[in-house]
Amino acid sequence: MQRREFLLGMMSATAALAVTRTAVAQPTPAGAIPTPVYLDMATRGGVFLENTARDAFNKTDNPRVKRFARAEVVEQVDLANRIDAATGGAPMMAGRPPGPGGVVGGLVAAPFAVAGAAAGAAAGVVGGVLGAPGAMTSDEQKAAILSQLSGLQPGPQYDATFVNASLQGHREALAIHGTYAESGEDPALRRIARGALPLIRLHISQLTQMQRMMGGPQG
Repeated sequence: MQRREFLLGMMSATAALAVTRTAVAQPTPAGAIPTPVYLDMATRGGVFLENTARDAFNKTDNPRVKRFARAEVVEQVDLANRIDAATGGAPMMAGRPPGPGGVVGGLVAAPFAVAGAAAGAAAGVVGGVLGAPGAMTSDEQKAAILSQLSGLQPGPQYDATFVNASLQGHREALAIHGTYAESGEDPALRRIARGALPLIRLHISQLTQMQRMMGGPQG
């Protein structure tokens, strides 16, 4: 089974569970994200960004999009490795199936990251912490975007769809890592979150420029 197909199955299976667990999530102090919730959201968002980028790298004929997709995969693999090193591979490591996870044009092989500790609770808790309940992308939305990209043929429509999806994912990542960098309880993870922000901001700028060039929505 291809990595992208496994991701789609995982997201579909966990979407309903997310609603139930969100309903029983414990209150979170204002301005703080519990570490398990941060790891859950960061991992789900990172998997989404990595897999959309892998799909784009394999399908796009646009050199700029291909270069960006390559850089995005490297960014997400590096960030996942740094989080794994800081946490000793837990809680995310326990949810990873065996196997190399795939290669992008010989670029890099990386294990599939699946969050486990706070599945489902993150959407409601983090949305409240960030003060923007609609800003988080649910597992169902991520799966739908991946399915849409999978069904599109290479060309301008595909490139625009990828850029829009990646921009949405990066804005979510900026909120997640930015909030934990400000008030996270684990110093090592706080440093990792803080270190991720410059590249996230750079990629938002690059994606916004590409979106503008493609004639897509701005802002």
